Amino acid sequence: MPHARLTRCTRHASTGQRIGGVAPVGHPRPVRTLVDIALRQYDVVWAAAGHVHTVFPTTFDELVRITSGTPADVS
Repeated sequence: MPHARLTRCTRHASTGQRIGGVAPVGHPRPVRTLVDIALRQYDVVWAAAGHVHTVFPTTFDELVRITSGTPADVS
């Protein structure tokens, strides 16, 4: 199944967050999340934190865990 990005309207309705700062967690309801396996190469992964000017450090494994995400080749 091909991967598709959310549209602006769908993204905001699904996450409650605006473009540029959509966090991988904290959504009003569960969202299917794919975590790019290319991120495994980094010791620290910086993720958006719900606002365009905020990020938080995590790891690939932690990102998969906290999002209940599926590792995938999305690049």
